[in-house]
Amino acid sequence: MSVSRRQALQIGGVGVIGALGLAVPLSSVDAKSASQLDARNMPKLYQRTLPIPPVLAPKSTTVGADGKKVHLYQIEQTACMGNIVPGLSTPLLGYNGLVPGPTIKVNQGERITLEMDNILPLFHPQWGYRLDTSTHLHGSASLPQYDGYANDLTGRGLCKDYEYPNHQPARTLWYHDHAVHNTAQSVYSGLAGQYHLHDEAERNLLPQGKFDVPLTISDAMFARNGSLGYNDNTHSGLWGDIILVNGAPWPVMKVQRRIYRFRILNASISRSYRFQLSTGDPVTMVGTDGGLMPSAQQVTSWRQAGAERYEILIDFSKYPVGKRVELRNLSNKNNVDYDYTGRIMAFDVTGDPVDTSGPAAKVMPTLLTGSHVMNLTPSQSVKTRRMRLKRDGDIWTIGGMTWDEVMKSGYKKVLADPDLNDIEIWEFENSSGGWFHPLHIHLVDFKVLSRNGRPPFPYEQGPKDVVYVGEGETVRLLMQFGPHRGRYMIHCHNLPHEDHDMMGQFSVGYDPNDADPNDPIEAVKPHPIGEVVPVPGGAAADEEETPTSETTATAEATATQTAQPTQPSGSSAATETAAPVTTQPADQKDVVTITTARHRLNKDITFAGTSRYSGTATSANVVLYDVTPGRTATRIGTASINSLGNWTWTTKPGPSRQVTMVRADSSRGGTATASVRTD
Repeated sequence: MSVSRRQALQIGGVGVIGALGLAVPLSSVDAKSASQLDARNMPKLYQRTLPIPPVLAPKSTTVGADGKKVHLYQIEQTACMGNIVPGLSTPLLGYNGLVPGPTIKVNQGERITLEMDNILPLFHPQWGYRLDTSTHLHGSASLPQYDGYANDLTGRGLCKDYEYPNHQPARTLWYHDHAVHNTAQSVYSGLAGQYHLHDEAERNLLPQGKFDVPLTISDAMFARNGSLGYNDNTHSGLWGDIILVNGAPWPVMKVQRRIYRFRILNASISRSYRFQLSTGDPVTMVGTDGGLMPSAQQVTSWRQAGAERYEILIDFSKYPVGKRVELRNLSNKNNVDYDYTGRIMAFDVTGDPVDTSGPAAKVMPTLLTGSHVMNLTPSQSVKTRRMRLKRDGDIWTIGGMTWDEVMKSGYKKVLADPDLNDIEIWEFENSSGGWFHPLHIHLVDFKVLSRNGRPPFPYEQGPKDVVYVGEGETVRLLMQFGPHRGRYMIHCHNLPHEDHDMMGQFSVGYDPNDADPNDPIEAVKPHPIGEVVPVPGGAAADEEETPTSETTATAEATATQTAQPTQPSGSSAATETAAPVTTQPADQKDVVTITTARHRLNKDITFAGTSRYSGTATSANVVLYDVTPGRTATRIGTASINSLGNWTWTTKPGPSRQVTMVRADSSRGGTATASVRTD
């Protein structure tokens, strides 16, 4: 499917698909842009230096009875402002006011407690949903009560203490919001960050320190005022026209003539990528979601869906000083591509003195390290389960299950019930009519056995926890269930799919009808911020606190500064700061939501919502404006707010032009916007 320049300009920030409809999947859509930014505010390629998120320092470090370190970390979830597009500020949600959040680095076997404070506004300032959160450490074999279960919610003013054992092999993990039905918008708003688990084998094989570079890649669209635009195209997906790496649009990084390691996380909520270097040279793939591959793989391009992590090595010594090497995106079917979504970032090769310290500075590793899951064989499987991925009307399903069914069952309904340590084959058939699905299974790493009966791609030949299930594909996965008993989620990581309602759960070594000591919602409850609570399984009371340089450091951003990334010992190289410049918006006193927005052209128009006030209620109203992108905002009606804080406005036949975006301004001071249904 192609779109003319005129159509693209008319469609603009509504989203190409949202304007044209998505009754059936698309093979491709090409358009000029989705954002409504003026030309002077549109980011240009390779004008920004790649920012590196700061490394988070622990509040304290103790030594456990086993002689290993136990770290205490604290993160505040806050509203903040980002400097993404030239000349404008963008309201965001951040961890410690940063987008992406600070990187957490920890060694294998060192346990951590993460205090996750929710000091967000009660409701999302733009989209009106309640900002309760649930933090998932993606890639961690955590107990259910620390896994970020979708309905294990932490409200405003509360803190959830998460315990992470870090017993797995080295890998790239990431932490992100996982709140039920609102994961897509919260992650899109900025609630995501990388988490690096190190071990001895990885430290001896791969580049470290400033040559170990996190790349968190996402896409976004922007309204004319610089705020994020959002349209999930009837829950099919959101595809922005501006590519961000570590929060900066199309950045550039200066590199020495040596080998670098890049940890690539696809944090886009829907878009998949097919990465390739502009030179056509292969990269060396060394790590997948679950850690190091048994042996390095040379690949010239690879497809990467949401939440997948790949670790690659690039040898810049083969290029002359002054050479610019671009990381590009060849894209995949069922994405929406714009003028510049084929570009990701650039590397400029410098003539700086080459630091050859550390492993793999000049010689590519070939043999890496094995892992338990990659040594499993199909003959060890005790059961094969088959599930279909499909769309039923407006709802996405896994094995015929939706998360709504799980909730209605009292969180007892499961797709599967393997026993602890069982080895099984799970087969997923994509019957959704052409959509691709990045499928994530919590708790476990798995081995990809086949895709449509053929071997997995070379770059998939390592431990995984997300698999790209492409259009018309059937994939077979092998996994062992453990080390914990309890209930865990499985879902699509196209996050609008997950939110509507492509998520189920499975139980491990546990009957959901029995009492559950690791209940994902009830076992560990949030508590008021600042309240000290006993930590189950954490540091013992008689453990000796060890003063370290880590305990006096801080990685919190303030309103006027951004923190510097932690440098390797002895390093004096200059580094870049994280992209957003953060400020804390004023407290939100009035909450306005739009719960219904529908305009059937020449038939009727209806809007409804709430506007509640924490003080003494007085008579008030909501003024409605047509803010369809590409038009001047136009007042279309006024609705009175009743004593319960609800409002409704409807008329026939309504405006003569189709309204696709509405804004509600409350006389109590709040505002909200929403996309308008046209069916």
